[in-house]
Amino acid sequence: MECLDYQPNRIARSLRKKQTSSLGLVVADITNPFYTEIAWSVEYLSYLRKYTMMLCSSDGDPEKEQFYIHQLSQWQVDGIILVSSSIMPLQLVPTSTGNIPIILIDHDCPGYDFDTVIIDDYYAGKIATEHLVQLGHKRIACITGSKDIIPSHKREFGYEAALRENGLEFDPALVVRGDFNIISGLNCANRLLEMKNRPTAIFACNDLMAMGVMQSAFKHGLRIPEDLSVVGFDDIYWSKYTTPPLTTVKLPIHQMAEEAINCFIDRMENPAKACRTVTLEVQLEKRGSTGPLKKINP
Repeated sequence: MECLDYQPNRIARSLRKKQTSSLGLVVADITNPFYTEIAWSVEYLSYLRKYTMMLCSSDGDPEKEQFYIHQLSQWQVDGIILVSSSIMPLQLVPTSTGNIPIILIDHDCPGYDFDTVIIDDYYAGKIATEHLVQLGHKRIACITGSKDIIPSHKREFGYEAALRENGLEFDPALVVRGDFNIISGLNCANRLLEMKNRPTAIFACNDLMAMGVMQSAFKHGLRIPEDLSVVGFDDIYWSKYTTPPLTTVKLPIHQMAEEAINCFIDRMENPAKACRTVTLEVQLEKRGSTGPLKKINP
């Protein structure tokens, strides 16, 4: 066969093995660096396992997400990794997926039997806020996400808990909802910074919104961190290169992808095995965007 330069027919082999050596990845927004980094890691790790990855971006649209899951199942991928922004994405999973394993990243769905890779968003929101409290801030705002996104709810709850546990009053006016992009962070920060008793620190539930906060601060003539401290979330690649560098909650993005691939391979080898949830640790990356307040509001 080597003399004839024989190449095995992949389609015939997949029919015989009932496997296609392909994996579907559905992300909420490929333009968001968090999802881009997840996609890069999943693709790289899939390649190492001799799998081809098919990438779909739902743009946060539940119907589009459902469409892609259905299409991937029709293409007979061996598994689907879902990084959704919906509050209960698995309500939308069509029955036609059959026995195709679905692995969730950054999102859990209680009551559904799927392997899941998550972080402790509650704890992450708490440590971000506690860092600001330890720096002496009392008026701390939170820019969270849509009500339809479970991780942002948990981060917000962690923020509230940190305030209460440190004897600080929770002010609902200091919690505003963004859309996980720079423009929404800018708009939300404009509202907060134009308050009569503005916050001296802002925790944004992702790095893009935190970057919008920094732009708003510059627009209002505020110095970071002297007049306003800012904490982000994700530790995307760009966060190291803002001015000043962004303090942020670092997510183990590559490890999340690695655990999802491990869950997928394990599910392929042991279909009847009980589903599991892998919870990974986060840490706070302290950089130049946070510091003790040096200027008191007029």
